[in-house]
Amino acid sequence: MSSPSFDQDRELAEFFTDVESLREAFNNAVAAPTLAKRLFVIHGVGGVGKSSLLRMFRLHCRSVNVPVALASGDEAKSALDVLVRWVDDLKVEHVAFPASGKTYEHYRALQAKVEVETGKIAGQAVKGAAKTAIETAASTIPGIGLLLGKLGGTSVEALADILLSRGFKKPDIDLLLDPTKKLTDDFLADLARVTDKRRIVLMLDTFEQMIALEDWAREIAQRLPVNVLLVIAGRALPNWGRAWDSWQKNAQVEELKPMTEDVMRQLIQRYYATMRGGEPEPAQVEAIIRFARGLPMAVTGAVQLWVKYDVEDFEAVKPEVVANLVDRLTEGVSSTLVPALEAAATVRWFNQPILRAVMKQDDVRDAYNELRRFPFVRVRVEGLALHDAVREIMDENLRAQDSQQYHALHERAATYFEKRLAELVGEEAERLSLERLYHRVCVDEGSGMELFQEMAEELARYGLVRRLRILLHEVDSYTLIKETNRLWCTYYNANAAHLEGIDSIDDILEQIVSNQSAETKLKGYALSDLGAIKKRSKWIFKPHGLQTLEYVVQSSNQLIPEHDPRRLLNIINLAGGYHRLDQFDISRQYYTQALTIANEWGDRYMAASIYVHLADSYTREGNWQSVLTCLENGLQYLPESVRHSKVHADLENAFGFSDIWAGRYFEAEKKNRKLLDYRKDLGEIELLGPLTDLGFALGIQGRYNESDRVFTLAAENSKSTGQEDIPVSLSFWKDILLVWQGKWNLAKEKLHPGENIQWLCEGAYWLGRVYELTQDYANAEKVYQENVEKRPSRKYFLSASLTGLVRVKHMKGDYVAISPLLAEAGQLAQQYEYNDHLASLRLTEGHIAWDGKAPTWDNGFEAALHFHQHALIYALRYNRFLLDEVLSGRLQGTPLRPIIPSCLERGEEGRQMLTALREWWQTGINDIGTPRSNTISPIPEGIPLLEAEKIARDREPGDGLPQKSVIEQIEAANFSAVRRVPPGIVAPPGLAELQIGSASTDPAPARPLPD
Repeated sequence: MSSPSFDQDRELAEFFTDVESLREAFNNAVAAPTLAKRLFVIHGVGGVGKSSLLRMFRLHCRSVNVPVALASGDEAKSALDVLVRWVDDLKVEHVAFPASGKTYEHYRALQAKVEVETGKIAGQAVKGAAKTAIETAASTIPGIGLLLGKLGGTSVEALADILLSRGFKKPDIDLLLDPTKKLTDDFLADLARVTDKRRIVLMLDTFEQMIALEDWAREIAQRLPVNVLLVIAGRALPNWGRAWDSWQKNAQVEELKPMTEDVMRQLIQRYYATMRGGEPEPAQVEAIIRFARGLPMAVTGAVQLWVKYDVEDFEAVKPEVVANLVDRLTEGVSSTLVPALEAAATVRWFNQPILRAVMKQDDVRDAYNELRRFPFVRVRVEGLALHDAVREIMDENLRAQDSQQYHALHERAATYFEKRLAELVGEEAERLSLERLYHRVCVDEGSGMELFQEMAEELARYGLVRRLRILLHEVDSYTLIKETNRLWCTYYNANAAHLEGIDSIDDILEQIVSNQSAETKLKGYALSDLGAIKKRSKWIFKPHGLQTLEYVVQSSNQLIPEHDPRRLLNIINLAGGYHRLDQFDISRQYYTQALTIANEWGDRYMAASIYVHLADSYTREGNWQSVLTCLENGLQYLPESVRHSKVHADLENAFGFSDIWAGRYFEAEKKNRKLLDYRKDLGEIELLGPLTDLGFALGIQGRYNESDRVFTLAAENSKSTGQEDIPVSLSFWKDILLVWQGKWNLAKEKLHPGENIQWLCEGAYWLGRVYELTQDYANAEKVYQENVEKRPSRKYFLSASLTGLVRVKHMKGDYVAISPLLAEAGQLAQQYEYNDHLASLRLTEGHIAWDGKAPTWDNGFEAALHFHQHALIYALRYNRFLLDEVLSGRLQGTPLRPIIPSCLERGEEGRQMLTALREWWQTGINDIGTPRSNTISPIPEGIPLLEAEKIARDREPGDGLPQKSVIEQIEAANFSAVRRVPPGIVAPPGLAELQIGSASTDPAPARPLPD
């Protein structure tokens, strides 16, 4: 086998020294029949020889015919870059990638097609949008940033709409805008096919430059076939602990330390023999050892310059390490080349335009080509770069020896990158913004850190946590002199953790507030974040919790500028405290105040975010229509240029629970899945909320096994973010599903009374429902009545408790008490369009009328028929699950008295009722006589019931089992030979064929039995 990389690896092997134990460990892993550890992670300081070691690994693999692929952070800036490099390397070794190869070719063809259309599309693009951090949100999408720049900074969503209008198919648009997922899936599928019978080694070098790909690399590591060894080398260990806390159990982790003097001596001798032949002078060897600091690159660079430029007098080198190394590396170098070397050491990578700008010379071709041949210069995708250790030493030496020249060179570099940034958006703009920041800090730490604050605050504002982490990783590598600047870094690291959903940062924030070196504004910001924590349920329900929040907010406002957006966040935090205490009127006054100020300031993004909080307030109250209105208003306010943001994700997908209680089960599932993807993409780590909501949405559809798996993921996620115990909210909703599954005795044990408002409103209702299901009507009435008397602000659960009381009073025969309860429950359910409660009320009224017990309304068959019809329409408007429950019941039990079992108890008259309902359903329309112009139901009013039922069933696939229509269920009951059903049985065994869809994986009997 012969290739440039293979030949270079063999040349390196001629003088490569040390780390024999690591090489042996790697060789053993490659040869092992089964991998004991599927990850081989090497970390160490810059210049210690990690890249050279990986090249030795690669050479060994090729010598034993094991396919190997190497991608480096120097060259690969996206997941697509890594995949392409891996595939190219493996193809050389005759490993085929049919699926990913086909997908990649199709993706490249799409890119070419879009490029052709660019001129036409540009005329439709959104123009004149301000360039903010949010515009580079597509920076991890290869090629898209450049296209968006050509289209005047339009958003990814707008681009997708434009491409759709140009005839592009949606799957092609999805691939174009996010090729990583499809290509990763195809790559892993291809890899699984070829690794059944052979070992393959994948390697990632310079991993510290891949921080934007850290989550993707983790996913790859977790999904790799068992016969693939992944090698990662970088300055630090992968930061995977929160998302994959057990990763080190699957890894052999090794630190590569600086070489000992004996090893360096061997390296110098071997490298010298390779370069010139013969033995080097021992005195010179010892001199090189003294200034090399154990870094192989420094050793080889010194030896090569020694040979090339006749550098000899190493004993005369000054004792200071930095000056020693710089003097030795530049000794013998042409004086005309020294300025180029200084300029190259000023920037972290360079090409000819950068070198021209920093050197202030028109023609730098000769200097650039000469630098290319230096031993400590390496090739990067952007051009060239001095080795990190050499560059840092030389730049520090220039700062110490000639500070005026140091500042002049960094000023020119900063100016160059600022000019380039004015022309760019997307991935390249994001990279160059970090270069600009680095040079601004070098020129003047104070003004540079002000720029950092602006960048960090903008990313935090839009919830772009992943990009904020990249920025913080950048600044954390700086050596900052002023403590106040270091405190800003500490603050934004805490802020990023808070945005990720981690609240255990209050100690850090309080330390910043009490630090005498902290700026006034910084203290105000820290207090603002502290307010966001203190509004949470964990704190607000404590004694004096609200007063503490008010004090924190007031203190923050005293320290931050008058028109700082943080003042709006402080108002929102205060509103959030009242919101969690269910004092909705007060909280909305504050939200309205914040909205007014945001409009006065022209801050449309903040206005949109306030609508998110208002929607949350109405969700908590149970006002589904107002939730939808707030979400619509928020999307209208949200600027097109910030559609890739946390607020956008929340406006579109964060309100699955309101969808659940409004009857949109499958829609809630889809939204929560999208929200999880959004938040992962933004870089959030704490995902307990959407995972819990998704688990409940699956469970309420009868998909209990899937629900359990998601709840397990939620618990694991909670643990990975520092919570030792399973959160109360997760346990609460798991316990609610026990009621749904028919595990009533276990549910009674779990749903014990608590002190918080969630229990008083929601838990109390569900406990009452369990008592009702187990025919313990005395306790059911007691719990429902207590909930009603407390008049909770949660209107949905107040209405649910009133509706439950109506059912209980009916079962106890207390008809006198029913009328006022029915009036109050009906008024509340009509006001907020609780179709599920209305269905229950009308069903109960029908039973009472048919029994001739109605105290204030008509009795008899016709009255019962009328109420049954309305019960079915309200159930239909809610969803098909309730429609089937009202008609036939549930295998897992129901507190309702379903129509079909009840009719079958009444003999011939019951069959007449079923016949009348069947005929009405075949010809009737979705109409109860009172039209609702702004209905929350997805079923249009006025359409035939058969059409409406089809819509309802299509919207809720449930567990995927076939669904029986209303007509089929009635006909099966009315015309099949079934035995007489004893009274009181909800789901009779003889009517098993009537149960349709969504059967539990562990069905409970219709009436209570021991769990």
